Amino acid sequence: MCRLEPDQSIIDFLMAMPLEPCKPTIEVLGPDRYHEVLGSSPQLSAADLAHFDMQESLCVVASEADQIVASVWFTHGEVYVSDLGRTVHVPAHERYSGRAYVHPDFRGQMLMQHLGHAHRKLQPGMRMWNLVYASNSNVLAALNKIELNLTGRFSTTFILGMRFAKDEEFDPQPLDAVSTI
Repeated sequence: MCRLEPDQSIIDFLMAMPLEPCKPTIEVLGPDRYHEVLGSSPQLSAADLAHFDMQESLCVVASEADQIVASVWFTHGEVYVSDLGRTVHVPAHERYSGRAYVHPDFRGQMLMQHLGHAHRKLQPGMRMWNLVYASNSNVLAALNKIELNLTGRFSTTFILGMRFAKDEEFDPQPLDAVSTI
Protein backbone atom coordinates (compact mmCIF):
# COMPACT_ATOMS: atom_id res chain seq x y z
CA MET A 1 0.00 0.00 0.00
CA CYS A 2 1.24 3.49 -0.83
CA ARG A 3 1.24 5.93 2.09
CA LEU A 4 1.02 9.69 1.94
CA GLU A 5 3.99 11.40 3.64
CA PRO A 6 3.26 14.36 5.97
CA ASP A 7 4.85 16.95 3.64
CA GLN A 8 3.50 15.43 0.41
CA SER A 9 0.54 16.89 -1.49
CA ILE A 10 -2.16 14.52 -2.74
CA ILE A 11 -1.16 15.27 -6.32
CA ASP A 12 2.49 14.47 -5.59
CA PHE A 13 1.30 11.26 -3.92
CA LEU A 14 -0.73 10.23 -6.97
CA MET A 15 2.24 10.98 -9.25
CA ALA A 16 4.30 8.41 -7.31
CA MET A 17 1.76 5.60 -7.84
CA PRO A 18 2.22 3.06 -10.67
CA LEU A 19 0.46 4.10 -13.87
CA GLU A 20 -1.42 1.88 -16.30
CA PRO A 21 -1.32 2.71 -20.04
CA CYS A 22 -3.75 5.44 -21.10
CA LYS A 23 -6.08 4.97 -24.07
CA PRO A 24 -7.06 8.62 -24.64
CA THR A 25 -4.39 10.90 -26.11
CA ILE A 26 -2.80 13.27 -23.57
CA GLU A 27 -1.84 16.77 -24.72
CA VAL A 28 -0.77 20.09 -23.18
CA LEU A 29 -2.55 23.21 -24.45
CA GLY A 30 -1.17 26.74 -24.32
CA PRO A 31 -3.15 30.00 -24.48
CA ASP A 32 -3.55 29.82 -28.26
CA ARG A 33 -5.65 26.64 -27.82
CA TYR A 34 -7.60 27.35 -24.60
CA HIS A 35 -10.80 27.84 -26.61
CA GLU A 36 -10.77 24.13 -27.53
CA VAL A 37 -11.62 23.21 -23.92
CA LEU A 38 -14.80 25.32 -23.77
CA GLY A 39 -17.85 23.09 -23.95
CA SER A 40 -16.00 20.00 -22.69
CA SER A 41 -16.59 20.84 -19.01
CA PRO A 42 -19.81 22.21 -17.51
CA GLN A 43 -17.78 24.06 -14.86
CA LEU A 44 -15.58 26.06 -17.24
CA SER A 45 -16.52 29.47 -18.65
CA ALA A 46 -14.96 32.01 -21.00
CA ALA A 47 -14.25 34.15 -17.91
CA ASP A 48 -12.22 31.25 -16.47
CA LEU A 49 -10.17 31.13 -19.67
CA ALA A 50 -9.42 34.85 -19.36
CA HIS A 51 -8.20 34.31 -15.78
CA PHE A 52 -6.07 31.35 -16.83
CA ASP A 53 -4.55 33.39 -19.65
CA MET A 54 -3.54 36.18 -17.21
CA GLN A 55 -2.01 33.57 -14.88
CA GLU A 56 0.18 31.97 -17.58
CA SER A 57 -1.57 28.65 -17.04
CA LEU A 58 -1.27 25.37 -18.88
CA CYS A 59 -4.18 23.08 -19.63
CA VAL A 60 -3.58 19.34 -19.91
CA VAL A 61 -6.29 17.40 -21.73
CA ALA A 62 -7.18 13.82 -22.62
CA SER A 63 -8.87 13.38 -26.00
CA GLU A 64 -10.56 10.50 -27.75
CA ALA A 65 -12.03 10.65 -31.25
CA ASP A 66 -11.33 14.42 -31.42
CA GLN A 67 -13.37 15.03 -28.25
CA ILE A 68 -11.81 16.34 -25.01
CA VAL A 69 -12.87 13.86 -22.32
CA ALA A 70 -10.81 15.22 -19.40
CA SER A 71 -8.97 18.41 -18.54
CA VAL A 72 -7.10 20.07 -15.68
CA TRP A 73 -5.47 23.50 -15.36
CA PHE A 74 -2.10 24.21 -13.73
CA THR A 75 -1.34 27.76 -12.68
CA HIS A 76 0.54 29.93 -10.16
CA GLY A 77 0.78 33.48 -8.83
CA GLU A 78 -2.35 35.27 -7.64
CA VAL A 79 -4.82 32.58 -8.67
CA TYR A 80 -8.47 33.51 -8.85
CA VAL A 81 -10.51 30.68 -7.31
CA SER A 82 -14.09 31.30 -8.36
CA ASP A 83 -15.44 28.88 -5.73
CA LEU A 84 -13.89 31.13 -3.05
CA GLY A 85 -14.72 34.36 -4.87
CA ARG A 86 -11.16 35.63 -4.41
CA THR A 87 -7.51 35.07 -5.19
CA VAL A 88 -5.13 32.69 -3.44
CA HIS A 89 -1.35 33.11 -3.68
CA VAL A 90 0.51 30.17 -5.25
CA PRO A 91 4.32 30.57 -5.05
CA ALA A 92 6.38 30.43 -8.27
CA HIS A 93 7.82 27.02 -7.31
CA GLU A 94 4.33 25.48 -6.99
CA ARG A 95 1.38 24.87 -9.31
CA TYR A 96 -2.27 24.96 -8.32
CA SER A 97 -4.32 22.29 -10.06
CA GLY A 98 -7.88 23.40 -10.64
CA ARG A 99 -11.01 23.20 -12.73
CA ALA A 100 -10.41 19.49 -13.26
CA TYR A 101 -13.14 17.60 -15.08
CA VAL A 102 -13.59 14.09 -16.47
CA HIS A 103 -16.54 13.23 -18.70
CA PRO A 104 -18.78 10.70 -16.86
CA ASP A 105 -18.19 8.02 -19.53
CA PHE A 106 -14.43 8.15 -18.84
CA ARG A 107 -14.36 8.22 -15.04
CA GLY A 108 -12.51 5.46 -13.19
CA GLN A 109 -9.66 5.33 -15.74
CA MET A 110 -7.19 7.37 -13.62
CA LEU A 111 -7.16 10.14 -16.26
CA MET A 112 -6.33 12.84 -13.68
CA GLN A 113 -3.23 10.87 -12.75
CA HIS A 114 -2.22 10.71 -16.44
CA LEU A 115 -2.82 14.45 -16.85
CA GLY A 116 -0.72 15.17 -13.77
CA HIS A 117 2.10 13.00 -15.12
CA ALA A 118 2.04 14.93 -18.40
CA HIS A 119 2.42 18.20 -16.49
CA ARG A 120 5.13 16.70 -14.27
CA LYS A 121 7.18 15.84 -17.39
CA LEU A 122 7.06 19.51 -18.44
CA GLN A 123 8.02 20.84 -15.01
CA PRO A 124 9.81 18.11 -13.04
CA GLY A 125 10.04 18.64 -9.31
CA MET A 126 7.30 21.27 -9.30
CA ARG A 127 5.06 20.86 -6.24
CA MET A 128 1.42 20.57 -7.30
CA TRP A 129 -1.66 20.96 -5.09
CA ASN A 130 -5.37 21.64 -5.25
CA LEU A 131 -8.36 22.52 -3.10
CA VAL A 132 -10.94 19.97 -1.97
CA TYR A 133 -14.28 21.38 -0.88
CA ALA A 134 -16.19 20.22 2.19
CA SER A 135 -19.23 19.57 -0.04
CA ASN A 136 -17.30 17.02 -2.14
CA SER A 137 -18.03 13.99 0.05
CA ASN A 138 -16.86 11.43 -2.55
CA VAL A 139 -13.39 12.94 -2.80
CA LEU A 140 -13.14 13.41 0.98
CA ALA A 141 -14.03 9.74 1.54
CA ALA A 142 -11.39 8.64 -1.00
CA LEU A 143 -8.77 10.88 0.61
CA ASN A 144 -9.58 9.45 4.05
CA LYS A 145 -8.91 5.94 2.70
CA ILE A 146 -5.36 6.90 1.76
CA GLU A 147 -4.87 8.64 5.11
CA LEU A 148 -4.48 12.17 3.78
CA ASN A 149 -3.18 14.75 6.22
CA LEU A 150 -4.74 18.20 6.03
CA THR A 151 -2.24 21.07 6.36
CA GLY A 152 -4.38 24.13 5.82
CA ARG A 153 -7.70 25.64 4.90
CA PHE A 154 -8.91 28.54 2.74
CA SER A 155 -12.34 30.05 3.30
CA THR A 156 -14.35 33.11 2.32
CA THR A 157 -17.43 34.39 4.13
CA PHE A 158 -19.71 37.04 2.63
CA ILE A 159 -21.74 39.21 5.01
CA LEU A 160 -23.92 41.96 3.51
CA GLY A 161 -21.78 41.93 0.37
CA MET A 162 -18.50 42.25 2.27
CA ARG A 163 -15.87 39.56 1.76
CA PHE A 164 -13.96 38.10 4.72
CA ALA A 165 -11.08 35.82 3.75
CA LYS A 166 -9.44 33.36 6.10
CA ASP A 167 -6.33 31.32 5.30
CA GLU A 168 -5.05 28.83 7.87
CA GLU A 169 -1.94 26.68 7.94
CA PHE A 170 -1.38 24.08 10.65
CA ASP A 171 0.64 20.97 11.42
CA PRO A 172 -0.49 17.91 9.44
CA GLN A 173 -3.66 16.42 10.91
CA PRO A 174 -5.74 13.44 9.77
CA LEU A 175 -8.54 14.70 7.54
CA ASP A 176 -11.27 13.02 9.57
CA ALA A 177 -10.00 14.73 12.78
CA VAL A 178 -10.39 18.25 11.37
CA SER A 179 -13.71 20.08 11.02
CA THR A 180 -14.44 20.97 7.40
CA ILE A 181 -16.75 23.82 8.44
